[in-house]
Amino acid sequence: MESSEVALAGYVRGLGRLVRLPNVLIIVLTQVLLRYCVLKPLLFANSVEAMSGLPDFLILVIATTFIAMGGYVINDYFDVKIDQVNRPERMVVNRVISRHTAIMTHMILNFIAILLGFLLAWRVKSVSFGLIFPFISGLLWIYSAKYKRVLFWGNFIVSGLSGFVILVLWLFEFLHLRLSPVDFASVLPGIREVNFIFLGYATFAFLVTMVREIVKDLEDAAGDESAGCRTLPIVAGKDTARFIAGCIMVVNVLLLGFAQFVLFRLNLIFLSWYFLLTVQAGALFFLFRLFRARQKKDYHFLSGLCKGIMLAGILSMGFILISN
Repeated sequence: MESSEVALAGYVRGLGRLVRLPNVLIIVLTQVLLRYCVLKPLLFANSVEAMSGLPDFLILVIATTFIAMGGYVINDYFDVKIDQVNRPERMVVNRVISRHTAIMTHMILNFIAILLGFLLAWRVKSVSFGLIFPFISGLLWIYSAKYKRVLFWGNFIVSGLSGFVILVLWLFEFLHLRLSPVDFASVLPGIREVNFIFLGYATFAFLVTMVREIVKDLEDAAGDESAGCRTLPIVAGKDTARFIAGCIMVVNVLLLGFAQFVLFRLNLIFLSWYFLLTVQAGALFFLFRLFRARQKKDYHFLSGLCKGIMLAGILSMGFILISN
């Protein structure tokens, strides 16, 4: 009996690693904070009834997270040989879960996500919105099967999907508002500000994810090279990859500096200081460690640091609510 419980616990842990449970929780947290700390206080403070209903929001969160989970599963499905070199101790496919089970899990997650996506499209009367979900699903498959191994394109796709998690929520809300001209007119003065905030967070997510993907390529260079991948460190060398990752992070620091200046002018001083002491400090520490990094463990630490910077940026949304 005890051995079966241990086996079950191992299976559950393996499944959690397969779908990247911490990353999924960050996606859920991001969309919850965007709804209740950005959209509600800035756009719907005086017209809460114009906001989409909670059931629709929960469906959107489930659809988004299932698409992401399906992407993680198919990525591990195609990366079995690479993971045998890069992280054999953390392999799930072919060790805890069979390849057949992995592909079936991927198909079920994507089927549910696409179905829910078209349900939301029906709710806002926009077929185009429903088509986003099969498009993203297909893009994740192509990324895992091909573009992950191609210079730059794999990094770009994953980074773009990080921005998608943020923008899809605002797109759905905008389409929901469009159904009622009266509601749309009531929130029109705040739309420009919300556009700026969503675009800012999406850009931040894109840039940090791009840096993290390059760092992960540096960490996984040995396994990627053995599998014939053409990632940036393999094609251009590790020094060049570190330089490009550093430049992208510097661009992020400069954009955050501009955002802090705007926040300061808007008298959101506490939020400005929060960015300085968490996100900016983390980014500068990242740059310091990046150019000293040489070993696999160094890049693993930097990958985790990028995730911490991302989380700190996401949590800043809570201070938008406090400031209002």
